[in-house]
Amino acid sequence: MKFDTVTIAIGATDETESLIKTVNSIMENCNTDDIECLLIVIPENATQKCIDTIDFLMNEYPSKVQKDVQRRPYIGGAMQDAIEDVNTSHIMFFAADLTSNLECVPLMIEKAKKNPDVIIKTSRWLEKNSFYGYSKTKKIFNYLAQFFLQRIFVSDITDFTSPVLISPTEIYKKANFKEMKFPCLLEAVLIPLRMGCRFEEVPVKCFQRTEGKSKNSVFQTMLYIKPALRIRFTKKENLIKKQ
Repeated sequence: MKFDTVTIAIGATDETESLIKTVNSIMENCNTDDIECLLIVIPENATQKCIDTIDFLMNEYPSKVQKDVQRRPYIGGAMQDAIEDVNTSHIMFFAADLTSNLECVPLMIEKAKKNPDVIIKTSRWLEKNSFYGYSKTKKIFNYLAQFFLQRIFVSDITDFTSPVLISPTEIYKKANFKEMKFPCLLEAVLIPLRMGCRFEEVPVKCFQRTEGKSKNSVFQTMLYIKPALRIRFTKKENLIKKQ
C-alpha cells in the first residue's frame, strides 16, 4: 500500500460558519498536494444556507471542494455513498460541526503517509481533560462504552466511537456495512478491526457544536451495543462484501 492522495469526506446538513472554518483550516494547514478533494456530503434536505455555503467554498477552492448529494438515507448512507464515490488511495471522514479540534487533520495525514496501511483515528481518551461542554452523564456512558468494547473485542483502542479517521480506501470498499444511522460510526472501526486491520490513535479535543442541531444523543449511543455484539459474533467472511 502506498499513500498517493486522500479524499476528505465532510458530512454537513445545516452548518455554515463552522463548515467554512473547517474547510479554510484544512486548506491553510495541510499540504494541499496530499489532498485530492474535500468532498462535502449532504442529504437532500440540507438547508439552503448550507448549500449556499458549499457553493461559496466551491468558488473559493474550485479545484479542491466538491459537493456530493447522498443517495442513501441518514449518516450511514452518507458514509457509504462517499466510500463508493472515492477512488483515491486514502479516505478521511470528518464533520463540519467543529466538535473536534482541526489541528488533528494535518497530523493524521502525515501519519498516514508514513504508515499507509494503518488506520489513523482520533481518541478523546488518550489525554486527560479532552472533553469540553460534555455533560457528566454523557461522558460516563461514553467511558463505559469504551470499557465494554475493549473487553469484548480484546483491543487496546481507547475510543471506538470517535468518528474522525483516515484509512486506505480499499479497506472500506470491502467492508459490508449494515447500519444506516449513528451505529455506522462504530462499524467503521469494528469491521476493520475484525478484518485484522491495524489502528493508531492520536489525541483529540472534543467540543460541543456551536452551530446546527446535533443528530446524536445518549440514547443513540446506547443503541451501539446491538451492532457491536452483531459484529463481534459474525463470521469474519460475512463482514466483507462478496466479490
